[in-house]
Amino acid sequence: MQNKMLDTHDLMRQSTMQRIRYTIVRRRFHYVTRAGIVLVLWASAAACSTSESGKPLPTVAEIDQIPTSLFLTENAPPSGFGVVAFDPINANLSDRQGWSYTMSGRFEGTFDVSGDEATGSFKAQVWANEYSEARRVVLEVEGSALSPDDALRRLEGVRLSNDYFIVDTNGQCTTGDEQAAAIADLTAGQIIGGVSRAVPSGFRDTIAQTPVWQYTFSPGSVQLPAVHQDATSRVVLDADLWIAPSLNAVLRYELTLTVEHVRVLWAEEPVSGTLYLFYDLDVLSLGQQPNISVPHGC
Repeated sequence: MQNKMLDTHDLMRQSTMQRIRYTIVRRRFHYVTRAGIVLVLWASAAACSTSESGKPLPTVAEIDQIPTSLFLTENAPPSGFGVVAFDPINANLSDRQGWSYTMSGRFEGTFDVSGDEATGSFKAQVWANEYSEARRVVLEVEGSALSPDDALRRLEGVRLSNDYFIVDTNGQCTTGDEQAAAIADLTAGQIIGGVSRAVPSGFRDTIAQTPVWQYTFSPGSVQLPAVHQDATSRVVLDADLWIAPSLNAVLRYELTLTVEHVRVLWAEEPVSGTLYLFYDLDVLSLGQQPNISVPHGC
């Protein structure tokens, strides 16, 4: 599953990349739906057993790689996008009649207490039809570095107006409870997070035939709800953010987090290692109204 996930995230050409690295120590992030989703994951496991802002800092690199003011001017994004905020990272999508995005990630490292190998991966696909007030989320999680244990789970949550449905790993359907809502209303902002202030780095490219600009940001502008920290935690962040002004949306956001003594997503044991997170917006889905209905088995 991990190799397949890697294949779906081709990195930008290195000649057009300028990454930013920050160290964030003893910073806490609030993740409002964690308890609800942990409950869902545990329930799924049981079922399986029974059947600060500031000026952006450039990467510590060669001095001649720091963009000049002329370079920034020649490669500036359209007016109005000199300073942007996408917090959550999926901001502004609800202004369209329909949309879809994928978020995914993996962890490689060790458990702090035992020293044993710690791995895990997840993938979540999200579809929304704003016109009919419908959402569908398919979440796959595997590995005790990210979830309560090593079991592979697949959860499908659907919201049709005010009606909620959830289908667990065994195909069992439950309707109208908090667990169903926790999955059906899951967003990228609750897992991937967002950036409260970012400015252009001077680099531009195209994604899905759409012009995009790379943005840089300071450590105080980053939200990391997937990482739960305490007084001993340490996080080093390497990020890549690409925004399409014509769509007023983030098309790609990639994070590499080197962590020490943290809990990740829905796991309960502290780990140290590397966490990779990815967010990709499906450009072709913008404005389209997906057909979302009661899931099979309900």
